[in-house]
Amino acid sequence: MNIKSLLLGSAAALLAVSGARAADAVVVAEPEPMEYVRICDVYGAGFYYIPGTETCLKVGGLVRYEIGWAETTGDDGWIKTTKARVNLDARSETEYGTFRRFIELEYANDGGSTLRDVDGDPIGYEGDSTTSKVRYAFFELGGLMVGRNDTLFDGDLGGEFDAGGGDFINQIRYTFDAGNGIAVSLGLEEEDNNFDYIPLITGKVSVSQGWGSVDLFAGYDDRFSEFALKGIARVKATDALTVELLAAYESGATWFGLADFYEGYEWSVGGYLKYQVNEKLRIGFGGQYFADSHFGDFPSNTTVDVGNDDWTVGAVIDYTIVENLNAKLAVNYDDGDSFEDGSFNGFLRLDASF
Repeated sequence: MNIKSLLLGSAAALLAVSGARAADAVVVAEPEPMEYVRICDVYGAGFYYIPGTETCLKVGGLVRYEIGWAETTGDDGWIKTTKARVNLDARSETEYGTFRRFIELEYANDGGSTLRDVDGDPIGYEGDSTTSKVRYAFFELGGLMVGRNDTLFDGDLGGEFDAGGGDFINQIRYTFDAGNGIAVSLGLEEEDNNFDYIPLITGKVSVSQGWGSVDLFAGYDDRFSEFALKGIARVKATDALTVELLAAYESGATWFGLADFYEGYEWSVGGYLKYQVNEKLRIGFGGQYFADSHFGDFPSNTTVDVGNDDWTVGAVIDYTIVENLNAKLAVNYDDGDSFEDGSFNGFLRLDASF
């Protein structure tokens, strides 16, 4: 037997064994196709397609730590607050336009509080408390918006000293986009649960151009049959300097009160200068004057004129430490007829967003 015969015999033996085992061969199943997350850049950065749908989703949030102070009765230390916000923004296209759903939840912890007597003196310690709330929960389709959102009357200056009236509220609103930076909105808002059958009526006209923007607001409250008006202008004086102006008028007590709900002033004017020093640093300074205070007296169903005149000034420093980490330092001073003495207040705030 030579080498050639040996190799041929071995090959024949292997073929025979393979044929004998062919009936018992293991069949490997084909892997199921996987759908990886797809980026959705139609609505901007951060959106991705929800697997199996044409809906785009963006997950975001904020972690905030704030240290504040206020020269008021009972001011015995720093006022500290930690907040966590989580939001979901889902959007898709329909025959009626973009269908958007937005939710933002907030959790806040004050780190503990001090028990005080009627004179404001500390008498003990109360454990820290965590509060939670729904800040936003609404959907938009075309120009229609339904749910919990900022009141349509919402709008103020860029500082931390000012007041513009309004808050979060359940509502239905419609916005007509007229093009060329012009939009007109009308809203029906409910100031309280089971309050009455007549909603607040709000309106807004916005003009946005290359030089800046102008917003005109109006609100009517049937509780005392009063209305509120407001105008805010933002003008880009230079590439770095922005000038903001505010004027407001209240015929009487409304939910849109500049001081609080159903507490306000007959008229108010204010201004704010904002200067962009560089890509990371922005500074601002401004003030607001409030004239002829009033409040709503529910038992008599009338507006009570108090007549106090007050004013406030403030300065803000905004600094971007790194991307998505911002610091804000605000210092304000309040004075006028409603204050026994003028007082300072302010805060240092750190916002870490994602």
